[in-house]
Amino acid sequence: MKKIFLDRRVWRDSRDNWVSFESDPKLKVTKGNIYGRCVPCITNLYQQLKAGKEEIELKEAYHCWKVVAVLKDQEECLEVLREYEENFLGDHYAKGKFGSSLPTKPTKVLMFHVEDEKERDRILEELQTCVKKVNPNSKVFYQRACANLYYDLLGEWKEWKEVTEIKNLNVRSDLLERIKKLLYWEKEG
Repeated sequence: MKKIFLDRRVWRDSRDNWVSFESDPKLKVTKGNIYGRCVPCITNLYQQLKAGKEEIELKEAYHCWKVVAVLKDQEECLEVLREYEENFLGDHYAKGKFGSSLPTKPTKVLMFHVEDEKERDRILEELQTCVKKVNPNSKVFYQRACANLYYDLLGEWKEWKEVTEIKNLNVRSDLLERIKKLLYWEKEG
């Protein structure tokens, strides 16, 4: 039987932030995606903003999804993951994270990362089943993975196309600074 493994290092070092999980004990896909998908994708956005583009070519961001459950706490996240592992993992591969960007938030989220709409829909249905057993009042939904990064610039993710016109040019400089901090880049002189 396949298992879901947690990133123990992250668990130990940041109890109130994010904990990655994956079907591989070394989290190979998650680690590979950080530098193979996420950093290039965010760099692509940065370069387009820097170049003064009036529309953004989304590339990978258009095909990246997250299936999310909003839960009470980390214990509920772990319980839902146990339910998922027991009932749905089978031959499938799972990867994602749980926690919160804001430790003071009263809820935690559990999210699966996917790059395929068919997989997204399957996981949504499976996650809804697991969440109902743990906390029937929890909300389960999906959205584009970087919606929080692109929202102020492009608007509602449901309206995005592979090339999407910028809806709010006023956020360009703030978003450029945010991306530099996100990627740990030095301030440009």
